[in-house]
Amino acid sequence: MLKVISLVKTFGALLATDDLSFQVEEGELHAIIGPNGAGKTTLICQLTGEIEPDSGTIIFDGNDISNVPVHLRSACGLARSFQITNIFMDLTVWDNVALAVQAHAGHSFHFWKDARKERQLRKPALEYLQQVGLEKRADDIADNLSHGEHRQLEIAMALATKPKMLLLDEPMAGMGPEESKAMVNILLKLKKKLTILLIEHDMDVVFALADRITVLVYGQSIATDTPEAIKQNPQVRSAYLGEEESVHA
Repeated sequence: MLKVISLVKTFGALLATDDLSFQVEEGELHAIIGPNGAGKTTLICQLTGEIEPDSGTIIFDGNDISNVPVHLRSACGLARSFQITNIFMDLTVWDNVALAVQAHAGHSFHFWKDARKERQLRKPALEYLQQVGLEKRADDIADNLSHGEHRQLEIAMALATKPKMLLLDEPMAGMGPEESKAMVNILLKLKKKLTILLIEHDMDVVFALADRITVLVYGQSIATDTPEAIKQNPQVRSAYLGEEESVHA
């Protein structure tokens, strides 16, 4: 689904992405881990088109998208949650997702009509809310949701774009234990339906969810393998997992 070939990005003297290559298979949940400053968010921004690489190639679903602008990458089926979506805090949860459905559909609906009264918007919006466990909050104002529920809503809005691949940049950030548990359950269900690239600092979450893991250190991939193999990799433990000894002894 995704192939990154010799990607390079520098910011002045800082080499943020250093000849990086890896690939994500269709249908897998692939995690990117690494210490702070490893270049994880810079990588995601290059994948979505927000940052242009200095060199290298990005192949998505068989097409070279290295020079494709952000909005066209989304149209191709590449969705980044928590960046491509903006919650309208004064609208209902339902309205937010209905507008995301409308945006993906184009201009076939009357923008200023109540989105919930449009059957072609109302029904799929509720289905996306059900996928993230927010159907009971559909009529609530978005500003009244908890932090974790905002994350769930953002994922529902990303799903409304009907992505082939979902990029998740630290979805557990700022969550308490119960909210994190709920998000893990959501992602476990979603990983059976679409390809997911996950950046996450919580190693318990990563090892519970990932089919394969790529480890970044100073913009380079030092390993790509299964969770069990990554746990046992001496280079990975020395460079990164040593910081997380208490998690996976």
